[in-house]
Amino acid sequence: MKRDQDRSPTEKSLLKIRVIGRQCEIKYAGKFFSGRIENETRNTWKIRTINGLKMIPKDHAKLQITFNNHQYEINGNQMKGRHEDRIKRRRKRQW
Repeated sequence: MKRDQDRSPTEKSLLKIRVIGRQCEIKYAGKFFSGRIENETRNTWKIRTINGLKMIPKDHAKLQITFNNHQYEINGNQMKGRHEDRIKRRRKRQW
């Protein structure tokens, strides 16, 4: 089986990916933070940038991440919660 880093996610499974250790760009409060995500808590991301470790809240932030040459933008409010809890959470149908 392939690891989750090798597969390109679908829109439905995009919220269940593990982002720790991935290179990304986060837009928050009009600023861009580019680097590798070191840790993820329920409400924040810790990202290692050129200027050091930054703690960015998930509220009102946008995460831009690349998988297999496809760039995805995820709203931070949808990523709230720990990775373990997001996998268990069921989404309501949007129709």
